Amino acid sequence: MKTGLPFNILVVDDDEEDREIIDEAFKRIGYESEVKKFLDGGALLKYLDQINASLYPSLIVLDNSLPGLEVERLVSHIKNDERFKDIPVIVHSGTVSSSKEQKLRQLGVYAILEKGTTMNDVVKVAQQLKDTAEANRKENFKQS
Repeated sequence: MKTGLPFNILVVDDDEEDREIIDEAFKRIGYESEVKKFLDGGALLKYLDQINASLYPSLIVLDNSLPGLEVERLVSHIKNDERFKDIPVIVHSGTVSSSKEQKLRQLGVYAILEKGTTMNDVVKVAQQLKDTAEANRKENFKQS
């Protein structure tokens, strides 16, 4: 279902297979907006630093285990940047310890979603991500 609202999702995951699976899941739910994918947090930050406000994402999805920049530092960088602090950040992971989950939530992570083990699980996660991005974009349009 199209809402007529432009929104996009940024996904950071170093696993090519995981990126392909999430692409397929978005196709299955009929998500037609852009999903930009990055291999690591450094590439995401470089992209965020060069975009203008019209291209700000509606949602940022981070794998829990990223090469180079650890997820906590990446979340902190995003949430401490005035331009991006209100964009929901979701950590998408196989497992997260309770202490790490607590720290991520204190840093401002919107949600922590477990990676699915079946395609149906991944499709459910994709639907949650789409719904979150869509709700965030609608909220931002109301405030404009």
